[in-house]
Amino acid sequence: MKERFLALINLKPEELKLAFSLWLLIAVNTLVLELSDVVATAGFISNLGVDRVPWLWIITTLITIFAAGFYLVFIDRYSRLHLVTWLLGGLALLYLLLEFLFAFNAPEWLTYPTLYLLADQQFMIMPLAFWALASDVYAVTESKRVFPFIASGAVIGGLLGNGAAALITYLAERYAFGLTQIFIAIAIILLLSALFLRVTFANVTLRTRQSREEHSTLNDTIKIGLDYFLNIPLFKAVGILMFLTGLVLTLFEFNFLAVIDSSVGSDLEFQRFLGYYKAIQTSGLLIFQWLITSRWLSKIQLKDSFLVLPAAMAIASGLAVAIPALLGAAMTRFVARTVYSGWDDSARKTLQGLIPDEKRGRISAFMDSYFITTATVVGCIILIILIGLASVGVITHDMVKWIYLGIAGAASLMAILTFFHLRRVYDASMLNYRLARSKRKSVLDGIEF
Repeated sequence: MKERFLALINLKPEELKLAFSLWLLIAVNTLVLELSDVVATAGFISNLGVDRVPWLWIITTLITIFAAGFYLVFIDRYSRLHLVTWLLGGLALLYLLLEFLFAFNAPEWLTYPTLYLLADQQFMIMPLAFWALASDVYAVTESKRVFPFIASGAVIGGLLGNGAAALITYLAERYAFGLTQIFIAIAIILLLSALFLRVTFANVTLRTRQSREEHSTLNDTIKIGLDYFLNIPLFKAVGILMFLTGLVLTLFEFNFLAVIDSSVGSDLEFQRFLGYYKAIQTSGLLIFQWLITSRWLSKIQLKDSFLVLPAAMAIASGLAVAIPALLGAAMTRFVARTVYSGWDDSARKTLQGLIPDEKRGRISAFMDSYFITTATVVGCIILIILIGLASVGVITHDMVKWIYLGIAGAASLMAILTFFHLRRVYDASMLNYRLARSKRKSVLDGIEF
């Protein structure tokens, strides 16, 4: 039975214990942030309106850029194990502080944006630290097998978090159950996760080299990131792909939320629908990761794996235009988000394993944060301009939708063209001196003399 299970998840027996521990940690973190995200999104749109969402995204994204920059300074100078522990403890404290805001009936323009901001920072920063820690544990050849399984923990956590967000609406209708109880439970879960992390890694030796740049500043860190993306053609192409992906996903997300807002009647109905929908999407993502990503990603060349997401976004753009109702918006988001999280994320993590240990944390964080966040800001500016033009009568509200969906389709086609450029420069980029292959694990490891 155990052998069949290991064959299903594509792991070796000696890898199961640590891989499952990392799987559990990312599952818990995702449960918390998905629950918070659904509650914050439904509360914000129901109370403040969907047209203000782009402004919210700009503010949270700019704060994320600052927070990610601060994090980049420390990621390669301190133990990633310590960083993840501190982040879990800090998040627990912030959720407890947020509990007081809701308990004392702080204004809605403060509470829901603050909750959304906290969930957004958790979504961006925690995975950066977690995957940097995971990259310290596994070599590149191992990561292609193990990372898809570990990443599936986020899927299970998302399923539970979104399901909980939907079920809480029934408790809120029948009992005196509110957000203050939720935040206390979240804080306890995060603190227990930090304790579990320390116990799990108590006897684990991490073979990673830390940066010796004791006085590295944010400016120095950004220069290191830009050095890779300006001077390695492969990384430059990946950066462009990440920017186009962020732009497309931003426009798809707004379209999805706008259609839901026009289709439901109350904030609890909004939260219930969003929770159930994201739970269904998460189930699809789990199947996709276990049955497709874990088996096919290791069988094809890494350079070819970057075609899947641009192709999926192009298909999703076609669905959005062909089926403009709620079903079309839901299918569009489902296709794009599933492939982005289920395939492209694992492909990028494998590529990041080629970066030298002492710089991997900063370069990986740079790749996973700045391109997406910059694209989000650009997408929000486009939406704000279109909504503003519609409000003064220059264009109709229906035209707003068709214009931003057209932009998403064009960006998807540009991403496909970028892939072909990436494929042309891949082999030459592998010879760049900046990409010293990881050799953390010796062939003598585990042999007793």
